[in-house]
Amino acid sequence: MSNIFNLDNPIWNILNKITDVIILSLLFIVTSVPVVTIGASLTALYYQMFRLSENTEGNIVRGYLKSFAENFKKATPVWIVCLIAGAFLAGDLYICIKMQMPAATFFMAVIFVIAVFYVMFVTYLFPLLSRCIADTKKIAFMAFMMSVKELPRTIFLVFITGIMIAVGLFVTAPFLAVAPGVIAFSHVFIFREIFDKYDMKVEGYHAEQ
Repeated sequence: MSNIFNLDNPIWNILNKITDVIILSLLFIVTSVPVVTIGASLTALYYQMFRLSENTEGNIVRGYLKSFAENFKKATPVWIVCLIAGAFLAGDLYICIKMQMPAATFFMAVIFVIAVFYVMFVTYLFPLLSRCIADTKKIAFMAFMMSVKELPRTIFLVFITGIMIAVGLFVTAPFLAVAPGVIAFSHVFIFREIFDKYDMKVEGYHAEQ
């Protein structure tokens, strides 16, 4: 029975991880309220999730806020560009759906394909921002190339995101409060394999992670 109350017990470790994921998810939601800060929030979320997956998380609240502050200037413009591009694609899709023209189907298909690549690209972008200290253009290029070259894993990453959001929207709404953390924590194990494949611990990256 004494092992149950041992803090090194695997059960306590799992409960601690779950608690940390919930706390980080709530921090992400709070810091994302202004909308323009979502880029910095995503970067901070993935930064701490990588550390959590590697058991180097330290104080998760302090680490999250530190990463948020450090990446704000870099991640915010990137997020704003992504937000505008996403809004543009969504608007174009809406217009095509409303158009009563034969050509609308063709344009819809083209926009849909572009939207798929957009989602793939964004899926990698902020995890890379959290991991890399390279310039933004290089990170954006890496995000696009990895998302295409690692297509099976990319599809699985997007699938995880879709399933988690669907659970929150159609099964139990309260799950949306923890969904960001669950999605990010699920993602980082896949990203770690991908990033290790591309030697992401060489000079120029966050080796301390």
